[in-house]
Amino acid sequence: MATSHALFFILSLLTFFVLTAPAAALITPPSRIQQAASPPPNIYESASSIPNPPPLAEPFTPSLFDNILLSIFRWTLQCQSGVSLSHIHGFDGMVAELHELRRTKGPKELERVSLATMTALAGPVPFIHRILFVLPEDDDEEEGMLSKQRTRYPTAPILAWFAKYLLPFLVGDMTLTSTTSTTTTSAPTAITTAENISDNYNNNGGGLLVERCRVLEGSNCKGICTKMCKVPTQRFFAERWAIPLSMEPNFETGSCQLRFGVEPTDLEDDLTIPPGCLCRCPAAAVEGGGEGCD
Repeated sequence: MATSHALFFILSLLTFFVLTAPAAALITPPSRIQQAASPPPNIYESASSIPNPPPLAEPFTPSLFDNILLSIFRWTLQCQSGVSLSHIHGFDGMVAELHELRRTKGPKELERVSLATMTALAGPVPFIHRILFVLPEDDDEEEGMLSKQRTRYPTAPILAWFAKYLLPFLVGDMTLTSTTSTTTTSAPTAITTAENISDNYNNNGGGLLVERCRVLEGSNCKGICTKMCKVPTQRFFAERWAIPLSMEPNFETGSCQLRFGVEPTDLEDDLTIPPGCLCRCPAAAVEGGGEGCD
């Protein structure tokens, strides 16, 4: 019964955020959403060639609220995966369960479990968002792609805003940004495709920089990053919320740039995510550094 009450609480909290975030976002100081998005990561031929990020200056310190959200998230994850290492407490225990799930059932199961977990926790919120905020696509060919992006996803800055305050328990500290960066690259990432970028977000936000992802930091695993977080989360927002999301992890810095309202690059075509395991990944030593994370 207590667990049911906890889940009802988190669903009610999520609904509250969705319905009140527009007003809250309006009073957010402009200086907090004017930071340019992070430039794309460097390109490496193999994940094992990517250098380790620098040591953390100040590790993330979770609040009581973060710990409550983590407990609910981990319990739901355990229900969906069937993997439970309850003798390992807190965030480290959740990371250990993710490693065990990847090792025993493979990366594809990570995707399924992650999507099922997010769907269970979100409840009716994505449906409410689709009904209230997602605008129909305009078929007027004379209207430019940039204008369509700007008008069709008006809640991109709002979603970035409440993610910043709701998800630190999972990824750590975050900074609101635009969806465009001041640096260009030849890498075929989402931000280098002009038709995928709305210039409106330079002023209104829509981006979110995870400064040092807790999951990547704790797991040191490219497979958990891409298969447990990036791919299923992008799919979750595209299918359930009806808004595209591009997530661009940087294994060299430990950061991740999120861009709401921007179409992501297919994982197979993203040169910033090379094949193989990171040199610091546990699977690299146990499984011979092969394709255990792909």
